[in-house]
Amino acid sequence: MTQIKQVAEETGLPSFLKKVAVDESDKEKTIAFFQDSVSPLLQNLIQVLIYNHRANLFYDVLVDCLNRLEKETNRFEVTITSAHPLTDEQKSRLLPLIEKKMSLKVRSVKEQIDESLIGGFVIFANHKTIDVSIKQQLKVVKENLK
Repeated sequence: MTQIKQVAEETGLPSFLKKVAVDESDKEKTIAFFQDSVSPLLQNLIQVLIYNHRANLFYDVLVDCLNRLEKETNRFEVTITSAHPLTDEQKSRLLPLIEKKMSLKVRSVKEQIDESLIGGFVIFANHKTIDVSIKQQLKVVKENLK
């Protein structure tokens, strides 16, 4: 499901499915494309959405299922935003710390690059954020100087 969500986001599928101008049959053909590469449960979900002409709900249902699954298993996708790409060694040292500090298990890691952070990183998982970026530290210093 995570891979389908990622493909959907990379291809702009959520906005395509929401467009009123797009014919319902085109939306149904698009989500039917995923049927060959998913579990029988997801195949059934796709069939139900197509049968009930609710293809536009595919992405929202997928995201909701992933969110519920994360909460049930306490395994979350972790987003690490840094100014520069992290090495494998840095990631392997970070993951146990993230699990301990955030009281969760890491299901997958999504990396993002934001050069405006200057240095350090921002970790986001389960609606929690740990910001140890230089940008944040400078912001705190600026606030304290006022």
